Amino acid sequence: MLKLLHAGFSRLHKSRLLLLCMTAAFAVSSLFLLQIGGSEESVWALDEALLQILPFLPVLYAAFIGLFLGVEYQDGTMRNKIVAGHTRSAVYLSQLLTAMLGCLGILLAWALSAAVGAVRLGWFVAPWTELLLRAAVILMTMTAMAAILTLFAMLITNRAVSGVTVILTVFALLLLSSYLYNAICEPELLSAAIMTETGYEVGEPMPNPNYIGGTLRAAYQFLSEALPSGQAILLANQELTRPGLSLCASLCIALLMTGAGIAVFRRKDLK
Repeated sequence: MLKLLHAGFSRLHKSRLLLLCMTAAFAVSSLFLLQIGGSEESVWALDEALLQILPFLPVLYAAFIGLFLGVEYQDGTMRNKIVAGHTRSAVYLSQLLTAMLGCLGILLAWALSAAVGAVRLGWFVAPWTELLLRAAVILMTMTAMAAILTLFAMLITNRAVSGVTVILTVFALLLLSSYLYNAICEPELLSAAIMTETGYEVGEPMPNPNYIGGTLRAAYQFLSEALPSGQAILLANQELTRPGLSLCASLCIALLMTGAGIAVFRRKDLK
């Protein structure tokens, strides 16, 4: 296991792909923060502005994991590791930890852009306890997303197909989470504007046909707070109200995806 991890970390150290993804995370976030800070009408705090790019990071995770792990199949390295006597569980876990470390590098590159944003927006205003809690949720969100993407990358032997699949998976999760968030944000009542002789007046509130209530609303809310993509959207909008639930959900997703990945990888034909 240690030899596998050493080989994986050595590849990370030399990976131009990882460097490119880290640069993209830092550059996109820095440009956004500078643009926001340069606006005369900007009322953003660094706490809020930095999180706006958070939902974009899983796309970089997917690009990195899909291509980085796909090389193992393309070059025949994956099969050689099994032939050398390493167990399939050890191979899978080493790949997962390597992928997580790469994603952590992307996450840290994004976080470093806060230094650029501080020049225009000032430093964080939230209490340090809240900042630490957010950091824990973000870290676990990254862990869960890496586990999901590693599952697909390890089970698809074609590098191109693997890369496309993991990226489409991220977009599917983001679309689902966006739909759930927008559905939850629908108000229960709508106020109709009525044109009178004196101008527009607000009429009697009317029921919103798109409003979701009851058990279905609770289910939508739970999924939004449980899915890693949903957590990123809620954090970006400063609406993550149950961080404990999100932390537990991310941990459960990571463990479930890892267990499922190992179980399937043990039976996978690597010839």
